[in-house]
Amino acid sequence: MTAPDARYQARGVSAGKAEVHAAIADQDAGLFPGAFCKILPDLLTADPDACVLMHADGAGTKSSLAYLAWMEGLGESVWAGIAQDSLVMNLDDCGCVGALGPFLISNTIGRNAKRIPGTVIKGIIDGYTRLCDQLNDEGIACHMTGGETADVGDLVRTVIADSTIFARLRRAQVVDAGRMAPGDVIVSFSSTGQARWEDQPNSGMGSNGLTSARHDALGADYRAKYPETYAPETDASLVYCGPHAVADALPGDPAFTVGGALLSPTRTYLPLIKALLDELPVNDVHGLIHCSGGGQAKIGKFGAVRDGRGNRYVKDALLPVPPLFTMLREASGTSWQEAYTVWNMGARLEAIVPADKADICLAVAKDCAIEAVISGRVEQADGPKHEVVISTEQGTFRY
Repeated sequence: MTAPDARYQARGVSAGKAEVHAAIADQDAGLFPGAFCKILPDLLTADPDACVLMHADGAGTKSSLAYLAWMEGLGESVWAGIAQDSLVMNLDDCGCVGALGPFLISNTIGRNAKRIPGTVIKGIIDGYTRLCDQLNDEGIACHMTGGETADVGDLVRTVIADSTIFARLRRAQVVDAGRMAPGDVIVSFSSTGQARWEDQPNSGMGSNGLTSARHDALGADYRAKYPETYAPETDASLVYCGPHAVADALPGDPAFTVGGALLSPTRTYLPLIKALLDELPVNDVHGLIHCSGGGQAKIGKFGAVRDGRGNRYVKDALLPVPPLFTMLREASGTSWQEAYTVWNMGARLEAIVPADKADICLAVAKDCAIEAVISGRVEQADGPKHEVVISTEQGTFRY
């Protein structure tokens, strides 16, 4: 059997995206090199006080899982969730630099028309519209500008949903994660429960680690039934090798089915970020980190080196691990060390603020019906590289 810490790579996926980061290492880092997203001068109007950003991302292999679940009878609603996944993975990254709209949004759908009918395309597009309407009601302007639906059956086995968004903001509004410094505290916001703007509870899944999640959680002969949902180059022993069917009750939380938990739409934290920036001066928000690719270790990619020493991000009071991630870790045999980099493990957003501002973050979270805790702190590292130290009852893990 493939070693747990190699399973993700063996499926052709990288949680840390080392090759991607190496490929872009020589690119200009933009106006705020420490920010969560690349920010450019306002090249449209040349306003020296403004800046712009454009961001692209998508639902990833979660759309392949949606197809499987749809074929298994989970209904058309799975497609609206995929649109939300695709859009939130962009919007919340932009929110982490202080962008709160207006957002201009374009969507790109690639499908295999032999398997994906027009009703599915309509379900995805309706999902985009629904989330935009919801955020507009929260005072976060989102405008769909159009998009592209391409029939690319030679490239895509089922369907993929991607998004690109554009925003403009004042430079003085930018949240620059380069400000994170020793003495700050880390406030983690739960990925589970039911936020004020959500119409159903969220399992916490998000849109990361789905390749591992679906293959290690699901079995039920899906390998033979749906060969179109995975790459034929993948070792068969790593394909749908789990103990569950999509309709099984989620161990530890029978309010969810396994399929429903894996497809739980990615939560947007934009209303929380808006409320937080309404309560705190931007200079007191030293960083907002979207714990997407890289999970709880993602914060280690950000921060400034001062006097030759980086930051050590210590997380020793994280929220409890939700049942979904307990199930995924046990089903896959993934080590705790790796699990904290593949999945968000219960907290998909964190704010890094001075210690005396943490209570404001907690109060904002409470108003949003999102559980939050002071999960850790920022210390000075011994050397020039940033470090992440996660201490739990399962052990201490260093990244």
